[in-house]
Amino acid sequence: MSNTNRNDIVLDILERVREALAAAKGDLTPELVKSVEADVRADWGGDRVFIAKRRSEGHSNRNSRIFRDYLAGERVKLLSRRYELSERQVLRIVKSI
Repeated sequence: MSNTNRNDIVLDILERVREALAAAKGDLTPELVKSVEADVRADWGGDRVFIAKRRSEGHSNRNSRIFRDYLAGERVKLLSRRYELSERQVLRIVKSI
């Protein structure tokens, strides 16, 4: 598994498919699919993974707004709905700043 993608299963799978297709000169065969699947299952099998709705770029501004709103007295439940995040994620953001 690539070090750059070890925390993001989506990027890891896409990178593996890209590399496999390049090695096979673009020929997507059932054998190639099975090979990539076996590699992914070997590295990720049994793990519980979180797949974010969007990539984290630009989230520092959002996180700052969440923190500001929290300090202004907004409830976690409301912030969760407003920013389309779980209450747990809102709490992580508030505690991390």
